[in-house]
Amino acid sequence: MDRRTALGVTGVIGSSVLGGCLGGFTDNGSDTGYQWRYDTGGELDAVSQGVVFARERSNGQIVALDATTGERRWVYGEAGGMDAYSELAVTETGIYFGYCTDDDCIGLYGLDTDGEERWRADTVGTGRTSPFVVDGTVYVASDVGVVRAFDAKTGEGLWTDGIDESDETTSGSRIVDIADAVYVEKNAALVVIERDEGSTRWRYQPDNGDAQIIDAAVSNGVAYVVTGEYVVAVVDGNEVWRQPFEADDVQTEIAGIASNRLFVLTNTDRHESRLYAFDVATGERDLVLESLEHPDEESDPFVDVHDGVVYVGTDRFRALEAATGHEHWSVTVDGGPIRAMTIVEAKGAGDHTVFVRAGANRLIGVDSGGERTWEGTVDGMIRNYLVGESVFVATDEGIYALEGQDDS
Repeated sequence: MDRRTALGVTGVIGSSVLGGCLGGFTDNGSDTGYQWRYDTGGELDAVSQGVVFARERSNGQIVALDATTGERRWVYGEAGGMDAYSELAVTETGIYFGYCTDDDCIGLYGLDTDGEERWRADTVGTGRTSPFVVDGTVYVASDVGVVRAFDAKTGEGLWTDGIDESDETTSGSRIVDIADAVYVEKNAALVVIERDEGSTRWRYQPDNGDAQIIDAAVSNGVAYVVTGEYVVAVVDGNEVWRQPFEADDVQTEIAGIASNRLFVLTNTDRHESRLYAFDVATGERDLVLESLEHPDEESDPFVDVHDGVVYVGTDRFRALEAATGHEHWSVTVDGGPIRAMTIVEAKGAGDHTVFVRAGANRLIGVDSGGERTWEGTVDGMIRNYLVGESVFVATDEGIYALEGQDDS
């Protein structure tokens, strides 16, 4: 599962600064193991059209770096102290994000790809999760249970989904997915909203008043919902099947869907997890892995699903056949437990590579057959990483471009 974040105007400098000489960067060449280093740490958001988009840690500025050289093309804004921009939603035509102060989240912003501000909208509570951008529309959820839609080009408000913001009983909302409609989790219910007008298509409320939605996913028009008591498949607001299921804590999550099976990862205590699979048609449940031991108190297992394979990362890296749960291969990972996992499609080859972070500062690429194809390290603890033509890594001290698989 991938988590998402979005975000008026106090403390925001609303102008962009253009130029390639503004940021400190070091062209270190292949002898150092990386192509370039940008000398300010932060958080990576996207790589698009030869540009790396990130948010600097020191002052919260949004920065665009040339993916080949590391030179800074432009910078936008400033969000110091407790203020912050959300994760960036980057498309081929624009960049969208929210903004939060220490007191409230008060704005949604759209930039052109050259960093010039295109529009801003004052929106209460929209700023803690990244907006979704689909077919020229920006969708954003708020802390007060409201979902809004804006024209991506102009910032014009298209609709608000009708929840009364003054109602103190409302809670925050979270966009689960955008497919044929906008699927939103809010007020302990799954609400499906029409994309073009914001009206409610249907609503699913767990029948137990104390039941909370822990996670949800959408596939082929079916919504799958996990509560603390059961897993359920929902179509048009009606349950297709329900399977009793004790979720031991709120860290239970849907790992993915493959081979007509829904995979759910749940913690049984602080040091152990279990992986279950549910038949998407019937809800029949299998226990795929009974015991996934945590390598240490800070490391939960990572599970991702891709192309009929379930990848599991603990103190080693395993690939399971999604249809049966049988193990394809297992790889021992040096440098510490696996703390992150990213699946990257090979260009035109119909294959993929999985990049895992091991320990604090080590990345390893493993192909679908279990062979290591790439390794790299950086100074400092890795905050996050993205894979394109190169492998881009962010730490608190800097942003690195490491040589890609074909160059190593």
